[in-house]
Amino acid sequence: MPLAIALPRRAAFRLGRVLAALFVAALALGPLALSTSAAENVGLQARVLLQGHARVGSWMAIEVQFTNNGPAVRGELRIAGGSQGRTRFSVAVDLPTDSRKTYVLHAQPPAFGRSVKVELVSGSSTVATADVAYLVHDTSQLIVGVVAEKPQGIIGELDLDPGAKGAVPVIVSLGVGDLPERLEGWATLDRLIWQDVDSNTLTDGQLAALRGWIAGGGRLIIAGGTAGIGTLSGFPDDILPYRPTATVDVAPTTIAGLVGPLPASAVDLPAYAGDLGRGRALATSGDRIVAGELDYGSGSVTILGFDPTTTWLAASRDVESMWRRLLPTRTGGTPVITSDDSQIVSAVGQLASLALPPIGGLIALLGGYILLIGPINYVVLRRLDRRELAWITMPILIAVFAVSAYGFGIALRGSDLIVNEVAIVRGAPGATEGTAQVYLGIFSPSRATYQVQVPGGALLAAPITGDFAGGGDAAVLDIVQGDPSLVRNLSVGFSSQRMLRAESATTVPLVEAQLALRDGVLAGTIRNRSQQTLEKVAVVLGGSVAVVGDIPASTDRTVTLRPTGNQFFQSLSDRIFGQIFFGDSSQLTDAGLRLRVRAAVVSQLTYDPMFGNLATLNSSGPVILAWGRDEVLDVRIENQTARRNANVLYYFPVDLTVEGKATFTTDLIQSTVVSTEAAFFSKDPFSVNMGAGSATIAYRPISFEGSIVASELQLALNFGGGSFPSGSPVALEPLDEAPVPCTDRANTEPAGCEPPRLDGLPEMDLFDRTGEGAWVRLPHLGQGSAYTIADPGRYIDPTTGQILIRFVNEQQDSGVGFQFQISISGEIS
Repeated sequence: MPLAIALPRRAAFRLGRVLAALFVAALALGPLALSTSAAENVGLQARVLLQGHARVGSWMAIEVQFTNNGPAVRGELRIAGGSQGRTRFSVAVDLPTDSRKTYVLHAQPPAFGRSVKVELVSGSSTVATADVAYLVHDTSQLIVGVVAEKPQGIIGELDLDPGAKGAVPVIVSLGVGDLPERLEGWATLDRLIWQDVDSNTLTDGQLAALRGWIAGGGRLIIAGGTAGIGTLSGFPDDILPYRPTATVDVAPTTIAGLVGPLPASAVDLPAYAGDLGRGRALATSGDRIVAGELDYGSGSVTILGFDPTTTWLAASRDVESMWRRLLPTRTGGTPVITSDDSQIVSAVGQLASLALPPIGGLIALLGGYILLIGPINYVVLRRLDRRELAWITMPILIAVFAVSAYGFGIALRGSDLIVNEVAIVRGAPGATEGTAQVYLGIFSPSRATYQVQVPGGALLAAPITGDFAGGGDAAVLDIVQGDPSLVRNLSVGFSSQRMLRAESATTVPLVEAQLALRDGVLAGTIRNRSQQTLEKVAVVLGGSVAVVGDIPASTDRTVTLRPTGNQFFQSLSDRIFGQIFFGDSSQLTDAGLRLRVRAAVVSQLTYDPMFGNLATLNSSGPVILAWGRDEVLDVRIENQTARRNANVLYYFPVDLTVEGKATFTTDLIQSTVVSTEAAFFSKDPFSVNMGAGSATIAYRPISFEGSIVASELQLALNFGGGSFPSGSPVALEPLDEAPVPCTDRANTEPAGCEPPRLDGLPEMDLFDRTGEGAWVRLPHLGQGSAYTIADPGRYIDPTTGQILIRFVNEQQDSGVGFQFQISISGEIS
């Protein structure tokens, strides 16, 4: 009987173990079954806006469309990206039953790769995934978008020159739905052409982003077409050079200044016409404007009232030259940082807590240790006649010294949690709206993990050059986008700093400016209408600087600046703040560190990854630089109170009025490469290098209202620094015809040919605007002398002041390299 009883007990025990195992398995498979069910009901389609084009260091907008035909799902949409994959981006997702929703996730594209994976994660389960293709571009590569009803007509005319690194420009056909609704998503795009597409189809978010993109340096070209002026009614008046009100027929000669020599087949063509608004005229028909341009912030908007795809225009090679002038190659120097941010990252690290200890303190500490463990210890023990105790006192003294050194380090580093903010804020006079790029440093006195919140929905990422947090999971930034933006589990080492990069819309101080150029002098008034003091205000025009000083709230300051260029190539930060010696211990004060931070930020503005420090701002007109100390972002750290420190640079591009007699030179003239037919060609801000062949460059004064009656045109070769040689210029008349260059080494063929010059300087042709338009050859210019050209009105466009110059290298076996200076004088009326 006992045996009969024992068997059922054992069987029951085994049965219980089996049931327990099945229960545990059910628990483990439960989420999998739920995930499988959710995955069957959730559909996911994703694409990168701007037709998948992206740029390293810029934000790409990923549009994700969800359909959910099953139970409600809540989770996160995730993607890995950022600088070398050190950032994970996510956004909260809520999909009710039978819902259709669209989410946009912004991410930094990895430098290497062609696709990223987006995942919908709910709890620990992955509900749905999709691979999203993208194409990443070099920072020097020009990217042009074309929004047009028939984009192939315009795209076929675009034969743009390669960038400084030889990268061929990319032309992308876009629809209105490809344009992001956040400004940050536009950073990949450099230029945008718009034709025959109703601008009223743009959403409010897209219009706001377009406006900010132009202000940050983008160029919008609106071309006439067949759809009529109604397609432009969605664009606000304040970004248009003129508002077209009618379509009129214009003679081909009306647009000759834009397209160059006219073909024999040229006939009248229709054009959008209107009265000049805030911009300047590029072409006129009677008293109506048919082409105009407006500088808006750091960018511009151009309206070509005529259709550039008109048959006789499209058949002409000169229309390609027009597009090259309107779509110049990509350059650095704008206030938007999209590539190397090493200068501003170093500025964020300028904290007293991160500075090296003073050498005097280290010497005193080391000297005290040597004296204490040596002579003092010996003398005391000898007086006590207990020298055998040295075996005990020396370890004790070593321990005391170690504790003292540790305390000394703690005292230097401090015990406060610090949030250090360095920002560049782009605004415009008369407005309080702006956009900001903010670099945040979070310094922790001890090893800790923090939860960081940034209200306002700023886009967060790691710095482009990295924040050097070390390897492992602790170095990865886990960012949740939304309002507020979150950084989860930010790990900071002992007495170390982690860095974040943020981009967001913000408010700027209200500043008004009236600047005018009269008789070669820029003068005017800057008014601070805000309630904060603007510190260390400076007006910068190219390489020329006028330091205004502090402007208290609700006060005015006058400014006077004679543009003379930068003859000694001194850095812009040195001319604003004076020379800063980083080895000077006096710079470790709060004032000294603030000065070092601001100098580094200005160096970032003038830094070009391709050419280094340019010592000049890349702007079409004057810029006001002003400093503030108020934080741009309200950074909050959960359960912590942090000490705040901020340095904010406000960047205000300013309109300039040009009146009376004016001389445009150096900082008042911009150049654009129109075409190159040379064996090789390169142009940097300081010089031109080219092989055998020719290169055409357009030189144009900064924007002015009215027209110019040219009175003088001066040229000089190989005299740098932005000034002309002293002494009277040499008068030059163009040659009746260009000499025929020799083509053989003996310089005898063809008969009567002219041997090439061996001075390393090119020949020069000027485009004669009069008559049908033709190139005329100048006598050979020597180096170090200034030359004045007879009858300058033949070459200078009265509407824009532009002149076309063709440099010709007739030396078949060698290149030429040279610096070039130009001065255009005339009366503005």
